[in-house]
Amino acid sequence: MKLTVIVTVYNIAEYLPRFFEAMRSQTFEDYVLLVLDDGSEDNSLEVCRSFEKQDSRIRVIPCEHLGIAGIKNRAMEYIETEYTAYVDGDDYVEPGYLEHLMTAIEKYGADLSISRVRYHMESGYVEGEFKARGEMLIPREDFLEKLPMLLDDRRLNYVYGKAYRSSILKKIRVESDVRQGMDTMINFMYLESARSIVLIDDPDYHYIRYSSRSITSYSGEDAYLRILRINRFVYDKSLAYGFMTDELQKIIDKRILQSAIWVIEKILLSSASDEKKAEQITAILNNEYYVESFERQKECGEEFGFKILPPQDGAGYLKAQNRKKQTQQKKAKILKACPAPLVRMYHKMKGIEE
Repeated sequence: MKLTVIVTVYNIAEYLPRFFEAMRSQTFEDYVLLVLDDGSEDNSLEVCRSFEKQDSRIRVIPCEHLGIAGIKNRAMEYIETEYTAYVDGDDYVEPGYLEHLMTAIEKYGADLSISRVRYHMESGYVEGEFKARGEMLIPREDFLEKLPMLLDDRRLNYVYGKAYRSSILKKIRVESDVRQGMDTMINFMYLESARSIVLIDDPDYHYIRYSSRSITSYSGEDAYLRILRINRFVYDKSLAYGFMTDELQKIIDKRILQSAIWVIEKILLSSASDEKKAEQITAILNNEYYVESFERQKECGEEFGFKILPPQDGAGYLKAQNRKKQTQQKKAKILKACPAPLVRMYHKMKGIEE
């Protein structure tokens, strides 16, 4: 076999038949599917076993519950092929997923091939996808120039949608306490040894945003600190490898500033008391790394396409948001009581499409 496809499984039995059928429909057939069950408490293991009996390429390995970092570290012990790819068991891929990745990595003798990814909501709505860049070979001497683009496109956030050279990947281990951002850490450790990367335009990977696994399902200061840890890791590794530039620093600052907004939005929707919400928001907006990123952005005047929150007291911010919410509710109540022609006139004035 030339390729190992890794899937880690934990309590996703309902999605596994779709996953296995997609893998068995791949036009590239020279692979082994390595399925590691992370101590599932539903019947995921039984489902995996049933497909293992139907296809000799499927190898199921039951494990005790190791967590996201532990189970991916464990998978490294079983890779025996030249190349490795990943798929999440609750996502799905097009029939050409593996073929396109393998064709590109072998065509250029690259160490990493990256396809486009399409993002879907649970309802099926297509939320977005990686930008089309055309087929592009990026040799190591161009990493300095191209890394900001790869990071801003979020192509290095995940291990899916990629084919790796196993000899490099197998050396990588992530600390067991990592709960978020493990894939980003793997990719940045991988860059230390990678000599070239090839991008392809095929949007073969379909990522489903389930509310239970979404980054925005976390709220509170601890969630922000986990995200911040990822971005600090990216900064430290880029600096160590000699990849740091002003442009890359801007992208890292953008990630730090934007992630604060994501987490604060979740805090506002949480059931925590106003006192607790204010405490968490204060901690995030006054974190030393957040303040540094804010000051750099303010100094260079870079526009990131979203409203950046200045360092401030969480109680004041929360009061302002509550007032804004009350004002919106009053407007909605007034509009509801107005005749339809007046409502249409108001929407027209505000540029709101009905």
